[in-house]
Amino acid sequence: MRICLLSYRGNMYCGGQGVYLYNLSKALAELGNEVHVIVGPPYPFKMKWATVHKIKTPRFNELNGDRITSENLSLLTFYEYMAAKFGNFPEILGFSIRAFFKVKELIREHPFDIIHDNQCLGYGLLLMKALHIPLIATIHHPLPIDRQIAMYLSEDVKTKLKQILFYPQFMQKIVAKRINRIITVSEFSAREIVKHFKVPRERIRVIHNGVDTELFHVREKPNRNSDEGYNITFVGNCENRVKGLPLLLKTLKYLKENLKMKVKLTVVDKWKEEGIAPPLVKRYGLENDIVFTGFLSFEELSKQYATTDLIIIPSLFEGFCFPAVEAMACGTPVVAFKVGALPQVMEDGKTGILADPGDWRAMAKAVAKILKNRELRESMGRRGRERVEKLFTWENAAKQVMEVYRETINAHR
Repeated sequence: MRICLLSYRGNMYCGGQGVYLYNLSKALAELGNEVHVIVGPPYPFKMKWATVHKIKTPRFNELNGDRITSENLSLLTFYEYMAAKFGNFPEILGFSIRAFFKVKELIREHPFDIIHDNQCLGYGLLLMKALHIPLIATIHHPLPIDRQIAMYLSEDVKTKLKQILFYPQFMQKIVAKRINRIITVSEFSAREIVKHFKVPRERIRVIHNGVDTELFHVREKPNRNSDEGYNITFVGNCENRVKGLPLLLKTLKYLKENLKMKVKLTVVDKWKEEGIAPPLVKRYGLENDIVFTGFLSFEELSKQYATTDLIIIPSLFEGFCFPAVEAMACGTPVVAFKVGALPQVMEDGKTGILADPGDWRAMAKAVAKILKNRELRESMGRRGRERVEKLFTWENAAKQVMEVYRETINAHR
C-alpha cells in the first residue's frame, strides 16, 4: 500500500505520539509498504524507510513568545498567534490545515491508498475527506481527560479557566465522529473515546503499542544493598501535571523520612529553573536526593531502564504508557498508580505493583516492598520481559493496523 501518516509533532522526545510515528512507520515499511510521513516540528529523527514531508507549523511556545518570522507570516499564522495569546492551543488546527494542502499536492504523483492521522484530529482532516481517500486516526486518549486532570490539579480559579481555554476538545470531538475508522491503544482508551467523543464502539479497533525489544533489553543489574542505597527512575515530562511530579516528590520524601529508605531518584528530563520541579524539590528538602539527566539517547535510556532498581510512574492518567513497557522489556519492575491503561499493560503483583490513584503513601510502601526483596525484583523483571515479548511488539501492531487499512479501504469502495 501507499500510506500517508500525519503527526503534528514528530520527535520521540515529545512523547508517545513521536514514538508511535517512528516505530509504526518503520514496521509498516518492513511489511513492504510505501510510507510517506507529513509531520510538524519538532521533527523526527532520520527515517530512511519513509519519505518525510516537513510542515513548518509554529509551535505554541514560539507563538506565545512573540517569535513570528516572515517565513511563517500568513493569515493562518496570525490566527495561531492570536489564539495562543488568549490561552488557546492552535497547533493541531494549524498543522491539519497545512497538511491538507500538502496531501492535495502530493496525491498528483503519489495517490495514497489511505491517510492515517496520529492524534491530531484538526478540522483540516475534514477537508481531506473531499479528496476521497479513506481516512483513519489513532487516538491515544481523548483530550478531555487531560483537561479534567489539569483542572483537578489547578489550585486557583484563574488556572482552571486557562485549562478550559487551552484544550481544543470540541474540535477533536467533531472530527473524530466523522473519520472512517479509529485505532486506539487500550480498552480503557476505547471506552473513554466512546464516552467523550460519542464515537460508536464498533468503529474503534484496539491495537496495543509495541516496543523495540532489541533496543530495550535485559542487562546485568548492579548488586546494591540497603546500606549503599537504591536507585529509582522516573521517565517523563515534569512540566505535564498529568505525569504527577508533585506526587512523585511526596513519595520520595515519605520514603526518605518515614520509611527510612536510602533512595536516589533519577529523573530523565531537563531541569528547568522556572518549571514545576525547583520549588518543590527545595520545599521537600530533596536537593541531594535527585539527579536530572536531561534528554538521553535511546541507548542511554535503555541502559538506565535496565540498570535502575525500579521504575516509578506517578501519572494520574496513561492511555498506554511507553515507560512502563520499556522498563518491563529491560527486566525492571514498575510501581505506578492504578489509572488508565496501566492495569492492562502491567500485571499487578507480578510485573510490578499498582497503588490506588493519587495515594503517594501507598506508592512509597510499594517501592519499599520491592526494593527490600531482591528475589521479588528479579521475579517481576523476568515476568515483565515475558509479557512484553508476548503482547507488545511493533511487528504485531503493524500487522493489525494493516488489517484496519484493508477493512477501511474495502468499505470505502
